[in-house]
Amino acid sequence: MTMTTQEKTILVCGIGEIASATARRLAGEGYAVAIHQETPPATLRRLMSFSDAWFDVQASLDGFSARRADTSSEFLLGLQTGEFIPILTQRFVDVTERWPWDIIVATADDGEAPPEPLLNLAEFTIGVGPEFSVGRDCHVAIQTEGRDPGAIVREGAPPRFPKSPVEETSRILAGACGVFRARQTIGSCVRAGDMLGEIDDAPVYSPVAGRIKGLARKGLAVRDGTAVAEICRSDAGQVAGMGERSVLIARGVAFAIEAELEGWTPLQFENWL
Repeated sequence: MTMTTQEKTILVCGIGEIASATARRLAGEGYAVAIHQETPPATLRRLMSFSDAWFDVQASLDGFSARRADTSSEFLLGLQTGEFIPILTQRFVDVTERWPWDIIVATADDGEAPPEPLLNLAEFTIGVGPEFSVGRDCHVAIQTEGRDPGAIVREGAPPRFPKSPVEETSRILAGACGVFRARQTIGSCVRAGDMLGEIDDAPVYSPVAGRIKGLARKGLAVRDGTAVAEICRSDAGQVAGMGERSVLIARGVAFAIEAELEGWTPLQFENWL
């Protein structure tokens, strides 16, 4: 399964914070990269991802642009020129069958279920997060939790870690099904009790004071229990651009691909001395 050149096409499944950082990192390294997102994304940290491009056609992240490719010509233009990262919204089976992807990277951002097992869909596949298991879903996996985000896992699934008892952010969940209409913007500072928006006619209030780090799009249909906002307890919290953890995870993905291109083999300690 050794790959010898960097002239590879890569499909990144997902458009949330981690997927977007990964696509941006790989595009920056000169790979031909596309993003796949079949359904409307429920991403809250929209200024830290390309997710708004799914609705608005185009979005930028730290100097790179992603654009929804609704036609084959738009897809090929982005893939071949690198002027933008094309976003594909067709069925996953169509995207994987109609183009010979060399590498597929799958994420499970924002609680979305990962795609079907990837092993037979490309020469090299990477699952990002503990939802994936090496040998079952992918060739290698990337750790996203704990103190070592971006670590490459070559056996089993990346470990899960308990959440910190002191969370830096608070997520506000929908209390009913309906259409969310935001009354605030990402980056705004709010006080406890301030109105964030409405679900149909029911107001949604912030239970804490802080800065809005994430907010569902205005007009998005939500279900009961769906997160519609995220409040950072610090006014200085990052709300735009790639976060430190996402950068480390994206770097791990890039390193895994580079190692595979160079013909990585496991260390053998027998007769080493």
